[in-house]
Amino acid sequence: MEERVRELILRNFPSLPANLGNTDFLRENGFTSLLFVELILLLETEFGIEVLDEEIGPGRFATVERIVEYLQCKLHGRPVPPLPSCKQPGPTG
Repeated sequence: MEERVRELILRNFPSLPANLGNTDFLRENGFTSLLFVELILLLETEFGIEVLDEEIGPGRFATVERIVEYLQCKLHGRPVPPLPSCKQPGPTG
């Protein structure tokens, strides 16, 4: 499913790097709030789901990996976990 989500993102947002990884933060690669809204609409159409307002928040759609975790919950009727922390690890040292 990771590949399907990554292809959906790259096909619709060609400004992103072609080597986008599963854990790369979309915001660090130029994603804006408006692009996240577009992404949510694409996910709803592509996967036949409804993204509820209370499920949207910082970190939920930050990476391909997090999007896939969310989609798997929605598609299999499992509860969506609380919003992940959007904090990124700081520099070491």
